[in-house]
Amino acid sequence: MASHASRPSRLLSVWLPAAVVVPALLAGLALLWPAPRIADDIATRTSAALAAAGLGGVGVTVSGRDVDLTGVPADALSRVREVAEQVSGVRAVTATAGSPTTPSAGSDLATVLAAAAPVTFAADSATLQGAPAGTVTQVGRWLAAHPGARVRLTGHAADTPGPPSVAQALSEERARAVGDALRAAGVDPSRIVVEGRGNADPLPTAASSRRVEISAQ
Repeated sequence: MASHASRPSRLLSVWLPAAVVVPALLAGLALLWPAPRIADDIATRTSAALAAAGLGGVGVTVSGRDVDLTGVPADALSRVREVAEQVSGVRAVTATAGSPTTPSAGSDLATVLAAAAPVTFAADSATLQGAPAGTVTQVGRWLAAHPGARVRLTGHAADTPGPPSVAQALSEERARAVGDALRAAGVDPSRIVVEGRGNADPLPTAASSRRVEISAQ
């Protein structure tokens, strides 16, 4: 009789820890999922959805799962929100009207870039957002105004301790993030050259070194 009575307690001693440990493990795995990659993916798919809807050229910035759209034609605010809200993974959408200037056919890419924010990234990140994302949007408009032009995207990493292979991979990932944004805006992939330089060409500060340089081919 004693053995039968102890069986429920033994089962409880097994299942109770499991009921606590399994959810904790799942939560830990969720925290380990690379948030910058999620933001990159959402930004890329949102830009692609907008381009497919004929709304290319809108600035797309992603923070977590929240999407901020800038430079939106005033008569298309509702439409861009509707398109962005349908992108899988998007939690909230804000849209700001604007009338971004399309570079003229005679403008030089270097001139456009000189007046724009540098395309830099947070440490250990290849997430393109904020002012750098706006710069890439301007480059996309310049390419649209110059159908025969091509661009080279050269990624860089800061000169910090660590294996050179890590810096090389990160620099390439940053260049690809810019290339993905341009392609999502409708730029033909054949007009984009992507390369990474690792930490071979650092600038005076780590913040400025985490960059992608854009040049006309």
